[in-house]
Amino acid sequence: MKLRRLSIEGNEVNIEVIKKEKGLRTLIYFEPEIALDDLCKAFSNLRIIDLGLSDSNLSSLPNSLCDLMHLRYLDTSYSKLRNIPNSVGNLRNLVYFCCSNCKELSTVPQSINNLRELRCLSFQNTKVEAIPMEINNLEKLSHLFGFVPYKNSLEGFSSLDGLESLSKLIELLLEGLERVSDRNIAERANLRSKNLLLELNLQYTSLSSVEQLSQTDEKKKSTEDVLNELCPPHSLKRVLINGYFGRCLPNWLNLGAALPNLRDIDILECACFEVLPMLGQLPNLHRLKIRGAFSVERVGEEFMQGDTKSRDPIVHTISGSARPAFPKLNYLSFEEMPNWKEWQWNKGQPAMPKLKELFIIDCPQLRSLPEGLLLYATSLEFLQIIGADKLITVENIPSIKDIRVLRNPNLARISNLPGISNILINHCPNLKAVMNPKALQTMRLSDYEMKLLPDYLTTTMSRKLIIRCDEELLLKIANQVESGSEWDKFKHISKVKIGTEDESLHATYQKTPFSFTTNVNANRVHLPEDTDFATKRCQRLRTAQEKPVVGVP
Repeated sequence: MKLRRLSIEGNEVNIEVIKKEKGLRTLIYFEPEIALDDLCKAFSNLRIIDLGLSDSNLSSLPNSLCDLMHLRYLDTSYSKLRNIPNSVGNLRNLVYFCCSNCKELSTVPQSINNLRELRCLSFQNTKVEAIPMEINNLEKLSHLFGFVPYKNSLEGFSSLDGLESLSKLIELLLEGLERVSDRNIAERANLRSKNLLLELNLQYTSLSSVEQLSQTDEKKKSTEDVLNELCPPHSLKRVLINGYFGRCLPNWLNLGAALPNLRDIDILECACFEVLPMLGQLPNLHRLKIRGAFSVERVGEEFMQGDTKSRDPIVHTISGSARPAFPKLNYLSFEEMPNWKEWQWNKGQPAMPKLKELFIIDCPQLRSLPEGLLLYATSLEFLQIIGADKLITVENIPSIKDIRVLRNPNLARISNLPGISNILINHCPNLKAVMNPKALQTMRLSDYEMKLLPDYLTTTMSRKLIIRCDEELLLKIANQVESGSEWDKFKHISKVKIGTEDESLHATYQKTPFSFTTNVNANRVHLPEDTDFATKRCQRLRTAQEKPVVGVP
């Protein structure tokens, strides 16, 4: 049998033995002690070489590798590659070339122009700051990642206009977009004509929110102009914008008719814009994530709009029937918005009828959930709220099945959630009322600072309760078996599990038949093994009643 695929790690392979395998097609090279140069000379018919994740000291590709005329796949990702030799241009049949996360790689040779069969090329997360102008000859490229546009096209390097001839792009990731200040260069990229483009990732150099806000007005304006010219085609399904410091997001995001197939939007770490884009009428938007919108203080009617000429949040279809805003949105996440205070969505603004998951994370100024969410998000099943310091109540959402509230110091009330089946409460010290229905299956309560269990446990109808607390509270509970203020708060629940953070100390209670086991005792030491208090309880009852008792509730 001929050897076709070989994975090498360490010095486990005797190269003299395998040199006879002239038909070898695939080489996977992990932490080897055998020189890559020797391997490439031995196996001239290689089609695939994977150097990814290699911990070798390989800093450059050997010339022998660049002489492999049949090579189609070359992956050097996460390696210590510093240099790509000019001879890489000999790999005329190369289809896939990935150098992503090669942290020391800084230059790309002009000979890359010769790789006319390339479909996928990646310099993502490298030190590459300029790509030869000749990249525009790679007209078969369908996936291009880590394209860093030069500030202009006059010094032999490619700017955004170098993308003009790449008409077969399906995925495009641009890095360091703030380098380009001329909107005409961006216009010549002609993204809107690339009718196969499905995913567009627009990355700016990572800056803190303070650094973004301190950019000059001129720089912010040029950044806005460039992004406005990068209007994608109708085919686009996913867009990500990260680190943009313009004062408003691109106009093309507001046009539902221009992006009828857009399903997925991420707007991340964009500190300067104050108003969310009018995304409500994107007809096929399924997922929206907004994180790090530092300057947004209010989310209002404009968020529901999709037509700048109309202030009516409902757009009428051709047949005349009303269509709500965000008609297909099922996932919405707001994260790390420190100045967001108000979400205005009033009665009379139907929207988000298919929303299933809502995340509000680290939005400390938000005071309340909007009325419209309670009225119109009738499919909402999962709600997670973390770090909403000023939020006081969560209530009146009948469709919710799973709610998780974490680090909300002023949350006082959770009520009127008739469909709830699971609830997680983590570090909400002022929560006084949890009104839960018969549908509740599991409640999880976690707080390592609480000294007593919350009183709302006495009215919970959960079938199962899981508590995470500190050792002191667990000891108090373990010492109150069957009676005592803490025990009385949960003894009506069918099953209870209590433990410390690492679960090294724990206790388990079952109502019927009665059982209580724990591995702690009054001296705060581990018992040799879990002690079952059910047997002791039955023995006491036998003595008192002079007859056997089984399964006393």
